[in-house]
Amino acid sequence: MKLLDYFKKPKEENDFDLLPDGVFTLEEDGKIIDVNDKILDIYKSTRFSIVGRYFSDFVEDGTSILNKIVQDNKSACVKAIVKNEKNDEEKRIFLEITARRLTENSKVLVCVRNVTNKQKEQRNINEKYAQAQKIIDGKNDFLLESSGAILSNLVSISGFSRALLDGIGGALSEKQEKYLNIINTNSNNLNYDLEKLFALFKLESKKIEYNNKTFDLISLIKSIERVYQKDFQDRKVIFSLDYRALTQRDCYLDSEAVEYMLRCIMDIFLRFSNLGKCTLNIGHPPVDFLKTREFAANDSLDGTNYVLFEAKITDIVFSQEELDNIFNTYYKSLTRRPIGLRATLNILKIYTTDFGGDMWVYSKENFGTMITFVLPLRMDG
Repeated sequence: MKLLDYFKKPKEENDFDLLPDGVFTLEEDGKIIDVNDKILDIYKSTRFSIVGRYFSDFVEDGTSILNKIVQDNKSACVKAIVKNEKNDEEKRIFLEITARRLTENSKVLVCVRNVTNKQKEQRNINEKYAQAQKIIDGKNDFLLESSGAILSNLVSISGFSRALLDGIGGALSEKQEKYLNIINTNSNNLNYDLEKLFALFKLESKKIEYNNKTFDLISLIKSIERVYQKDFQDRKVIFSLDYRALTQRDCYLDSEAVEYMLRCIMDIFLRFSNLGKCTLNIGHPPVDFLKTREFAANDSLDGTNYVLFEAKITDIVFSQEELDNIFNTYYKSLTRRPIGLRATLNILKIYTTDFGGDMWVYSKENFGTMITFVLPLRMDG
């Protein structure tokens, strides 16, 4: 040990040097007054080499960035150059910076964190996300291009099996009729599931363009009611539709999309209700309903600017876990539910969100399931 080390005064620790972040103390013109030990560690330098110089010497475009941070009271991620004083080798790093002006002594405090590794991690995540998105887009394009051929094959199976059941090929034995009924039912169900999946893939790939125009919403509801009336009677499903509370008829949305949404609700009733009761009430949401769900109602907060759909089916009940993930078609714990049901709910959610509305699903034992969604009656664009 060197003899002079006996006479060195031990360095006193202070809170400034113990701070976990690097800290610059600056004059208002950006001149560095002091730094803590963390800054010395980040820049691999000495206090003598830093104090007295300017903030821009250590952060690219430091003065303008610092002014904006102080003015907006926000943080920023910036680039900086660390120069090795021994071999002049330069290394680029990323810093997260926050700053505050001390009005009592006209000083500026700048807090710095080295986030270089996090930037690299984020860059890797972004690259992996871009690769995954490319695969998903390719998968969607392939499936959408193949959908016509797949569905037409199923339609032919369904159609020919139905024709045989109707006697086009002659009399059938009891066993033949039984098997043909199974083929016809399964092909119809598979056709429905795949049609809904393909529709979901199309919405997810953003390959749909909306054609908004003014139409009579009540007339649209009545036409759908007429189309499905016989189906409900044949299936002996108890169904009631009430739209008497709907006072505003004019709607400026994509009429084909709204019709498809209503057909989705009817299909859920017909396909997934066995012994239950199905009701669809359509009206205007109360103002308190909009406020509770944080709707940014157009103009004044007026419920008549929106239409509320409440579809209840008494013999479907979702668990809490299912409800928490109801709008994730691919969630593993929903696999026991029919594909068509999961896809249809997600189709409704995407349409509703795209139109500027929102959707909720409520479910409870001895009550059933309520599917609620709100649409604006008018969407610009």
